Amino acid sequence: MLPRSALAAVIRALRTLKGVSQAELPADRKHLYKLEAGFSNISLEMLVQLAQTLKVEPSTLMVLLQSADQAASTDSILERIRSDLDEFGRLGGPAELGRQLELGGQQAKNAARDDRTAAIQACKARGLTQRETAAELSLSKSTVARAW
Repeated sequence: MLPRSALAAVIRALRTLKGVSQAELPADRKHLYKLEAGFSNISLEMLVQLAQTLKVEPSTLMVLLQSADQAASTDSILERIRSDLDEFGRLGGPAELGRQLELGGQQAKNAARDDRTAAIQACKARGLTQRETAAELSLSKSTVARAW
């Protein structure tokens, strides 16, 4: 099943269960028809607005979408989410997320480039070749050559 078809079923089900008409939803009727028919994708902003109108969390829509798309129970989806969040925490995700929010888009890109350049220079200082550096850092040879 396509994710947009699963989302269409979720929207229709929640709208029916909550007694919400299409007119109450945050989009024009033509767009809603396409969403509910599985003919159109949804933007993140529209997903959030839709969740607010249906009085559910945006993540609830996503869990229900995955459940429908994968023919899995919501409990199994939530277990996988819990596992993903635990791994995110173990890897230092909250600190990195805070750093990314603080840096913003372009600055984060520049910081990542600076980190990559430093790693390349460290490999160079250890006496590795460009090819060995590319293999060790899982980078393309041209990326390594630019920072060499």
